[in-house]
Amino acid sequence: MALLLCLYSLVLTGCAGSYPEVEPGFESNWQAQPHQAQVYLIPSASEALARRIEAIRHAQQSIDITYFSWNKDLSGLMLLNELKLAADRGVQVRIVLDDLLVFNETWLAELAQHPAIELRIFNPFNSRKTGWLGRSLDFQRHKPQLDNRLHEKYFNVDGQLMILGGRNIGDDYFGYSQEANFFDLDVVFRGDIIQPFMANYQQLWTSELVTPIEALIHTRKHKHYHDFNRAWQRSQEKQAPVLEAISQSLANLAPMHFIHARVTPVFDSLDKVKDNKPYFRTRVERLMSQTLVNANKAVISTPYMIPTQHKFKIIETLTEHDAAVTLITNSSASNDSAFIPAYFEQYRPELLAMGVDLYEFRDDAINRDHLYHVATYYHNKTFIFDDKLAYIGSSNFDPRSDFLNIEFGVVIDSPEFAQALTQYLLAKREDLYWHVTLAPDGSINWRSGEESHDASPNYGGWHKLPDWIIRQLDGEFEL
Repeated sequence: MALLLCLYSLVLTGCAGSYPEVEPGFESNWQAQPHQAQVYLIPSASEALARRIEAIRHAQQSIDITYFSWNKDLSGLMLLNELKLAADRGVQVRIVLDDLLVFNETWLAELAQHPAIELRIFNPFNSRKTGWLGRSLDFQRHKPQLDNRLHEKYFNVDGQLMILGGRNIGDDYFGYSQEANFFDLDVVFRGDIIQPFMANYQQLWTSELVTPIEALIHTRKHKHYHDFNRAWQRSQEKQAPVLEAISQSLANLAPMHFIHARVTPVFDSLDKVKDNKPYFRTRVERLMSQTLVNANKAVISTPYMIPTQHKFKIIETLTEHDAAVTLITNSSASNDSAFIPAYFEQYRPELLAMGVDLYEFRDDAINRDHLYHVATYYHNKTFIFDDKLAYIGSSNFDPRSDFLNIEFGVVIDSPEFAQALTQYLLAKREDLYWHVTLAPDGSINWRSGEESHDASPNYGGWHKLPDWIIRQLDGEFEL
């Protein structure tokens, strides 16, 4: 109930949010800088965790990490334990986490007692020990300072291997949760492309926006790693099948087959925290400006599809130039956000009328690479143009990513990689998605195999009233 109250307050306070004034020629001096790289699309959720563990175990000098969230579950604790073991070998470990989901986490803060581990928190809240209720009130009082969050997902070992994608750290991102799991993706990078990401990380690390965790959370140094060790031990005892599955996944790792590609990084600006301007989105649009008007086809994948100021600018540009657009996103029933469906239900007809070929993720979809087949959410953040250019990154197609969150991504120029990514998303379309179509009479149909519906599947009529209430709060800017 407290979580629900917090979420409602976030939306309520979002009513005061407004789009910033963006001057003509904004970011016109930004220049793209392509790099050579080797890229490998990780083919399964379990391998995504195993590759991280393997990389940590082979680390020799440094590990730099950024994530939006890090769960206190088997996957999260196991990775932290591996990092601690690497630090014991003399590897320097640096971690930056956003503060939205970090409360008085002594089990996490204890790791900063290690002389080779530093952990910093982005844009910390004032409230730490009063749960979601206290944090909600804190947000209401200090919204201009706390609204911007760090959404990057970054994993770099020795400056030699980097993992980017949409996954945060937790059982639900690797198919090991018994409650709900995400269908997501990660890509491994090697080569020159890593250098600009290292520079971007250093800029964040030395900024005033991050605070050492020991300044926020008190730990007892004479109880060396007490809370962490207890949590790690309990997690192993309670989740023996997951521990065995992870061990098996590690044993089954094969050599990665890399694809050579030209990769262009796009970073956000930390100035976004001051002015909420769309640095990242504008830079991506400038990079892709010629592609957008000349593309013949595009595949756009995002968990949350919300327009900016009621306009789907990129999709409008593509369809106006007769590009065939395929959109993959969550169905209303599969969305992990309580608020996105309230808006998406209203925008779906508009997207279909624009000619978009729409696939919505089934809430009962079975991902074979997950250990537990429970509720599944769609979380892939990517686009593919003309089977050649592919974007991988942290951003969603929504106002929050555009104006509030700190994001980054890469555009990969490789037909071979684009083909692999398309296969990853759509090879099992009959099993994973509803194909949504618009009839001449304006009716909408959802079809998957032999199953057909004339209303949003598994999203009952009882949603209409709360969805209407959410829309009246006018919180689109916050989503």
